[in-house]
Amino acid sequence: MKKSAIRLEAAYRLVNPGGVVLISVGDRERDNLFSVTWNTPVRKDPPLLAIVSGKGHHSYGFIERTGEFGVNVPEAGLADAVLGCGSVSGRTGVDKFERFGLTRQPAASIKAPLVAEAAANLECRVTQVVDLGTSALLIAQVVAAVASDTRFVDGHWKFDEGLELLHHLSGDRFCVSDRVLTGKKNA
Repeated sequence: MKKSAIRLEAAYRLVNPGGVVLISVGDRERDNLFSVTWNTPVRKDPPLLAIVSGKGHHSYGFIERTGEFGVNVPEAGLADAVLGCGSVSGRTGVDKFERFGLTRQPAASIKAPLVAEAAANLECRVTQVVDLGTSALLIAQVVAAVASDTRFVDGHWKFDEGLELLHHLSGDRFCVSDRVLTGKKNA
């Protein structure tokens, strides 16, 4: 297979069309949503995940103050809302839930609301912040999680029944995961 050099500023795209999520933040008086593609599970027990956030973003201040955030896993039908929540600043006072037709769902363990339309919601408390200059890597423990009874069954996503999770490619470009492949085990 022939390969060519790529621009280094695009190198992250080689390992990241990871699932895009909506991060919800709030303090029970105000809240906000923003899209994050740079997210990953870190550990199974205790359950830890990591996201990257710009420190200058409006929502970062909520996370600094509360030490909490919600992770909302959108399906393909929410692509416009995901793009909008990542393109419009909450600093201007816009209510992103209202503007993008999303419903606030109370969380069980954190102050921030969750997105009712998401296929799954995880409630997280920050355990470590790694300073990356203008951004920060936030490592958080999952303290509660819920998922659609029809989309996540027996501990697995059900792609064989029409589930399409969003993956951000760049700009306004997304792709979806829509099926499961199984590899053959070597004997």
